[in-house]
Amino acid sequence: MLDLSSSKFPFPLLSERDMDLLVIEEIMSSKPFRDWLVTKLYNNTRQLREFIGVFRCFELAPLGSVDILMLFKDVSGRKCAILVENKIDQPKQNLQAQRYFEFGEAGIQQGGWDEYLTCLFSPQAYFSTLEPSEYFSSYLSYEELCVWFQNGVMNHSIMPDRAGYKIRFVQQAIAQETTQRMAPVPTAQPVMNSPAPVAPNVQQMQTPLPSFTTDAPVLSEPVLEEPAPAVKTKTSMSDFRVFPGGVFNLPKGYIEAEDSVVGKFWNDCFTIATQKYSHLNWQKPTGSAKEAGWAEMNPSAFPKEVKIIHKMPQGYMDLTFAMATVQMIQAPYQRFMDSDMSIKESGKAAVIRITIPPMNPDDGIDSQRELLMFALQKAEKLYQLYKHVIQIS
Repeated sequence: MLDLSSSKFPFPLLSERDMDLLVIEEIMSSKPFRDWLVTKLYNNTRQLREFIGVFRCFELAPLGSVDILMLFKDVSGRKCAILVENKIDQPKQNLQAQRYFEFGEAGIQQGGWDEYLTCLFSPQAYFSTLEPSEYFSSYLSYEELCVWFQNGVMNHSIMPDRAGYKIRFVQQAIAQETTQRMAPVPTAQPVMNSPAPVAPNVQQMQTPLPSFTTDAPVLSEPVLEEPAPAVKTKTSMSDFRVFPGGVFNLPKGYIEAEDSVVGKFWNDCFTIATQKYSHLNWQKPTGSAKEAGWAEMNPSAFPKEVKIIHKMPQGYMDLTFAMATVQMIQAPYQRFMDSDMSIKESGKAAVIRITIPPMNPDDGIDSQRELLMFALQKAEKLYQLYKHVIQIS
């Protein structure tokens, strides 16, 4: 006799596509969900004014596709893109986070959006496995989605049966990830006379990107391939700071492995900087302290795309204008610059640079206190330059 009473859920196994469609359904059908998502991912710095659309597996050659792309305009009229990478139980791809930042840059260059934010969407436990090279701009856990549906019954008039189904759906995905993560890893068998595929270098490709359009997104089903073996290399946080998306919130569950000497160095720098230059708003570097070499200063008087960055290993103090060109800042600033200042291009930004003695966090603060004070004086000089130009313009 066939008995289905013991089956508590209609799906024996969930895929990332299933979770993609769940989120897309909420984005398409629920304004409260869209508002909550933007507020949460942007850490209360953006407010949705107009929803433009959401797409699955949106593709930009040669960069591949993103799992979910959401487009909206904020209250200032800027077109914003949220680029979501969804992970349940698939292996991490090498430098996947960097590819998402490059995807966001390509969208800006092709006129698809004015700014972007990358987001890792996964069960909470996945966040604790991330390394600095794998950081996204923001994070959304499956568990937070469950809480949304729980609160939605009371706050957003979601039908209890519908909310209950969605919660069970997400909980099954979480349980599935836990099972996969704890399963023993099979031993890989060597393949004779078969060289490992080499991932293409996007920077070296000469094929131009196609013209961007949101009217006809290229949709495709994800192709599951065996990940190519890769040699693990140590990555510096500075390699990823050229991207304006940046990292403005560490994933929940990530535990910072901080070297005691280097960690004390950054704490001492913060104390010294805030004693006399608190208005510079010195930020302790994110990620592993051992790998961090740049310290950002975000004065409250500055817009978010302008900041001062102390690049310690290189010996630079930069007033940085994200997504700006040298020509854009030359006219207003050149005539007020001192002889120790120069205008340079740095990644996707234009900077006004003062060269200073380099510093090494491994050496601690005691032997470098005077170097830090000198660097902070130069940071103050750049701060006053920006304020002067803004006041007269």
